[in-house]
Amino acid sequence: MAESSVKRSSIVEQLLKRSSPQHEPEVEEAIDSYQEGRARSRSSLMLDLRLIDGTIESFSYAYLTRVRFSPDDTIAMRFGKDEVRVTGRNLYRLFETITEQRTRFIQEGADGEEGLKPADAVHVEQIEITEGEEL
Repeated sequence: MAESSVKRSSIVEQLLKRSSPQHEPEVEEAIDSYQEGRARSRSSLMLDLRLIDGTIESFSYAYLTRVRFSPDDTIAMRFGKDEVRVTGRNLYRLFETITEQRTRFIQEGADGEEGLKPADAVHVEQIEITEGEEL
């Protein structure tokens, strides 16, 4: 029997060639308030705070000594002598991922953005950074 010169692709190759799923336009336009991630080395991981004016402040998880969640949807974090206060809506899951050192960034939300998100979605209204005094 002669061997065919046409190579047939396997089902695995066919599945890999498929395009990724597309989301609804509302979902594509909405900006996440935070993103989770698992670091390869926790000692080098930093938490980025992205402010509404475009400023980004990064804090090392190595200096995170205290995190407090208040029922009024406020998270207070202590990085050495500096304090960070995050206020918003539905922040308990964000609190959990911070304590697990899995939050890669926290994004301060824009006006009107809150209405685009589902009622149970995390929304960060404000990030306040208070720098501690140097010795």
